[in-house]
Amino acid sequence: MSQTVSSEVTDRTMALAREIAAQHAGAREFRPGDALVDVGLTSLDLVNLMLAIEAEFDIMIPPACLNPQNFYSIEAISRMVESVRVGTH
Repeated sequence: MSQTVSSEVTDRTMALAREIAAQHAGAREFRPGDALVDVGLTSLDLVNLMLAIEAEFDIMIPPACLNPQNFYSIEAISRMVESVRVGTH
């Protein structure tokens, strides 16, 4: 199943992740396809990112979507946000 992700969702998600990453000393720049754990985000950071995404996009991420694959990268998160927004999850 191919799904188009809007650059708006990716940009907004990237901004949230960068804000969280900036709280760490030595945080480095990253791209949407980079693994978030490889750029220094911890499991607690990913929980905070999930909560920030729910608030930013006014969505409730269903339990079925709360898996490591959906939070691997900004690209993966953006695809998941789009599917939740259109109701395919």
